[in-house]
Amino acid sequence: SLPLHYSYGLSVLNSHLAAGATVVLTEAGLLERSFWAHLDEHKCTSLAAVPYQYEMLRRLRFDRAEHPTINTLTQAGGRLGPELVTRFAAQSDRFFVMYGQTEATARIAVLPPDRLPDKPGSAGLAIPGGRLSIDAGEVVYHGPNVMMGYAETADDLARGDDLGGVLRTGDLGHLDDEGFLYITGRLKRIAKIFGVRVNLDDVEHLLRDSVTVAATSGDDRVTIWAEGLDVAACRNLARRLGAELRLHWSGFDVRGVERLPLLPTGKIDYRELESRT
Repeated sequence: SLPLHYSYGLSVLNSHLAAGATVVLTEAGLLERSFWAHLDEHKCTSLAAVPYQYEMLRRLRFDRAEHPTINTLTQAGGRLGPELVTRFAAQSDRFFVMYGQTEATARIAVLPPDRLPDKPGSAGLAIPGGRLSIDAGEVVYHGPNVMMGYAETADDLARGDDLGGVLRTGDLGHLDDEGFLYITGRLKRIAKIFGVRVNLDDVEHLLRDSVTVAATSGDDRVTIWAEGLDVAACRNLARRLGAELRLHWSGFDVRGVERLPLLPTGKIDYRELESRT
């Protein structure tokens, strides 16, 4: 369900092989019948996906009863809305919400399935051997799985360890009293409307209960890309945003699209959307 050049996909492969498990590889996507045929034929027990793929599974009306061998679902690659977490947790014996970055060899935190009910919206606890801290609102990860640094030439490889096991993630968040992590947005995912700072991730989460959207910024406005909406529905959505965020609705440019563009990883291609504004 995930490409192997994507760190999440590669981590799924490596962790399963390390545990002595079997991995089924297919070029088919979630929307293809052959994907589910392979899953059933090989009696797969675990399925990994990113938030947009869980949105697709919801639209497909995924029913575990039709694929009874699936007992574990995992999610990373972005924040999954609480409603979808609840929906898919009910469709599996174990649903793992995870948080990670390529620079930390994919995994940073995991939310134990038995804590889903009392920690809604949390990305979980730091993985064994790792530690989380917050510096000026930014999530910082400390652990042996942090990369040595970025190398663009062969000479860069001779520099040694640039980071010393400390990764500034670029994500905004906080820790509760038990050390559970909550991601609230990205440092660079902040826009200004009429001089007011608006978190683009918050805008997306606010709307995802009713429509699949992506938010980008530019020129004192926020552009909302909404799947399947006509002109009238786009106007109504802009007015709703204005009312909920207490800003004039003209600061929101809502555009209907047939499909949001995706990267090979299954994540939304924000650069492609920004190029259209």
